[in-house]
Amino acid sequence: MRKLLFVPCLALAAVLLLAPSQSRADGFDSFTFTDVSADNTFSLVLTWQLPSNPTPDDAVSGSGFDFLAVNVHEWFNGADLGIVSDSMAFLNPATNLGSWSFLDSFASLTSSSIVYSGDESNPTFIPGVYQGVDNFYSVGDVPNTATLKIVSAPEPSSILMLLTGLLALAGAFAAKKSLA
Repeated sequence: MRKLLFVPCLALAAVLLLAPSQSRADGFDSFTFTDVSADNTFSLVLTWQLPSNPTPDDAVSGSGFDFLAVNVHEWFNGADLGIVSDSMAFLNPATNLGSWSFLDSFASLTSSSIVYSGDESNPTFIPGVYQGVDNFYSVGDVPNTATLKIVSAPEPSSILMLLTGLLALAGAFAAKKSLA
């Protein structure tokens, strides 16, 4: 009986070692933009959500894409300004305009990192933390440091879901055996 249990346990251990990394759910990504002056007299925090794989309002292949109305929650120097509707553009760094910028609020992230993959007409956001500067806001001649953080909801590994199902079946069989 012990030999019969050893083989499945060994196979399960091998499968778990080869389990794929967590993948993204096809839901929404959360964005947080933080802009702080070098002397800490100015701070701007913007948060919003967009689909992980959005359909832009306008796109130019190789240059970028934009959205005309996005609900953005704004905080200025710690004061909650509420939710406003803003337009924004996500630009390819090859345009030399930065990787992301707000059109209405004039906040921007000038960085050499691209925050999306795929063609501009069908982009997919890349979760991560992107550092750069905000050339719209500055104290004196020093541009503010800016950070854009993109977080997406992970989905559990398929191996983890399979293991959970097998454990549920094992529990059901054990309960059935104890009742008999």
